[in-house]
Amino acid sequence: MKTQVLYDELELLGLISNGDETAFRKIFNHYSDKLYSYTLRITDNEELAEEIVMDAFMKIWCNRKDLCLVRQFDSYLYTIVRNQAFTAIKRKAHESSIIKELSLRNTEYQDLTEETVIYNDYQHILNNAVNQLPPQQRLVYSLSRDEGLKYNEIAEQLNLSKNTVKAHLKKAVSSLRIVFTNYLVFAAWFYFSF
Repeated sequence: MKTQVLYDELELLGLISNGDETAFRKIFNHYSDKLYSYTLRITDNEELAEEIVMDAFMKIWCNRKDLCLVRQFDSYLYTIVRNQAFTAIKRKAHESSIIKELSLRNTEYQDLTEETVIYNDYQHILNNAVNQLPPQQRLVYSLSRDEGLKYNEIAEQLNLSKNTVKAHLKKAVSSLRIVFTNYLVFAAWFYFSF
């Protein structure tokens, strides 16, 4: 982007390279608004554009000894600002990506935590309900569900008929189903009431 060159720009750059702050202020005042507009078009962020322009002039001041080597100062200046703008955009995109990833992980963690709480609640209710079963039903249920034994294995271990084991298990499951149905009705009522 071409801008109007100061009539004494080369002289000002020479003075700046020797540490002249007044000459630096003249260069700053001449270019800062134009650079800000240019950077704003790239970044679409006022604060970021302002920061980039200030950083660019800080860089020029810190490297002022090299200004005597610069022949087209306006191109040099716009190149610095453009490069810093693109670097800032990449950095912001990377930060945004990291924030999105952390947010996603936090959501997954919260979901996992919520699922764990619900699972623990169900497990607690199930354990209480199983403990309320008559002893024979509780034992048959435990052997079937916890130890994974089949009807004939349970029948052999408890010295019962296969049909008796089936009947105990059927009654146990029926009782547990009633407990969970009541719990779900209560949970739904509680959820929708509050």
